[in-house]
Amino acid sequence: MMPPVVRSVSIEASASDAFDAFTRVPDLLSWWCEGALVGLRPGGNWAIGFTDTRGRTEATVLGKIAEFERGRRLVVREISLEPGAGEALEGLGITLTFADRENGCVVTVEQLVPEGGPAYDRYWQEVGSGWEASLADLKKYLEGPRGRRILVEAGLPEN
Repeated sequence: MMPPVVRSVSIEASASDAFDAFTRVPDLLSWWCEGALVGLRPGGNWAIGFTDTRGRTEATVLGKIAEFERGRRLVVREISLEPGAGEALEGLGITLTFADRENGCVVTVEQLVPEGGPAYDRYWQEVGSGWEASLADLKKYLEGPRGRRILVEAGLPEN
């Protein structure tokens, strides 16, 4: 196993709100992805999907919730990452922790990437910057006016 990738962000929101942003489908769709499925129980599915601006699949992520403590911790294991192009990855894991602080909370993600060849090595090198961008988006979502993100492509017919 390669060393875990760890990233954190301080957010002016409660740990409970930050936890919900990763476990409530309406929240996930508002700040992070275009598709989501969460069965919030041990063994439940945790899946998110990303598309590009033209609606083509960029990646699908599917894992199993190993454990959770509302507002404090979410552990997802057996994660498979299926990119729109390139090699699928399996055996990934994430642990998210949510710690209340005086003026909000700190969200920390620890991403586990198994050793598995060049595709895993490339992913490990890139995942840190991906989490930095995602946590910055989470911060904007939780600290700003919350609204659902809607992508509309020009030229769609009107109903």
